[in-house]
Amino acid sequence: MSLTEFFEADEVRLVEPLFSDLCYKEMDELLLQIPAERSRILIDESEEILSVGLETGEGKIEASCFHLRTPSDTLIARLENMDGDIFQVSRREFEDTLRKYYSDNLINTSDIAPDDLNPERLQITRDLISSFTGNRSDISCLDCCCGTGIGTHLMREMGLNPLSYDNDDALLARGFAEGRLVPERTMWIDGRLLEAYLTEPVDCAFGFMFGELQLFNHDIWSEIVSAICAVSQRVMITVGTEPEADIIKNWMKSGGYEPEVWENDRDPIYDRWICSI
Repeated sequence: MSLTEFFEADEVRLVEPLFSDLCYKEMDELLLQIPAERSRILIDESEEILSVGLETGEGKIEASCFHLRTPSDTLIARLENMDGDIFQVSRREFEDTLRKYYSDNLINTSDIAPDDLNPERLQITRDLISSFTGNRSDISCLDCCCGTGIGTHLMREMGLNPLSYDNDDALLARGFAEGRLVPERTMWIDGRLLEAYLTEPVDCAFGFMFGELQLFNHDIWSEIVSAICAVSQRVMITVGTEPEADIIKNWMKSGGYEPEVWENDRDPIYDRWICSI
C-alpha cells in the first residue's frame, strides 16, 4: 500500500525531510506550523499512533510520523481541538511503506556510486551467511552498513528478509539501481544511532567488509559496532585484515560480549577475517 491509501487522500507529503529525521522530537514543530482545521490519524493494531496528517487542501495531507517517537503534548492538545478521522493500519506494512517513501526520494535525488560487485565474492559471502543462519529463513536480520547491498541480495536469495542500512546515499542508490536493495527494507541513517530506528531487536546482524579501520575513525566505527551488538542476539562482522578483526574483538569485549575471531582464507582480500558473537 501507499501513504495515500493509508490516509485515503490524493496526495501525502511527510514534513520530515529525511528518514533519519523521524526519531527527532523537534520535527513536531514542522507540523505545528501548518494551518489546518481537520486531522487524519493512523493507528496500529495496538491503537498506538503511527502518523498524524493535517488536511491542507482538497485531497492533500501534510503528515508527520510517530512510530519512532511520541507526539509532543502541544501537538496532542492541538489535535484534541480539531475534527478528524482515525484509520487503523498494520504497523509492519506502515513501516515498509514509510521506508519506501524515503527510499524513492533518495533514488530521485542522489548520485549513483560506481558498482563494486565482485562476482567471485558472491559464493564466499553466501557460505558465510549460511554458516551463521543454518539455512533458516524464519529469523530477523540486519545488513549493517550495507553499501550497495551485496549481502542483502544474497540473504534474500536464501529466503531471508533483511533490513538494510547505510549512511552513504550514493552507495544505496547504486544498490537500488542494481536491484540488490529493496526500498521497503532500506534505511539511510547514521549507524551509530541504529537503535533509534528499530522498533524491536533482531535475531542476527551482518556487517560485510567493515573499515578500513584507522586511528582517525576508530571512534565512529566503535559506536557503529556497539549499536549493532545492542540490537542483535548474534553478530557477524567481516574485515580485510587480522588487526582490524582484533580491534573489533576488543570493542565487543569491552561491551561485555565474548567474541571469536577466525580466518576465512577463501578470498585474499574480501571478508578475510571474521569477528562474531
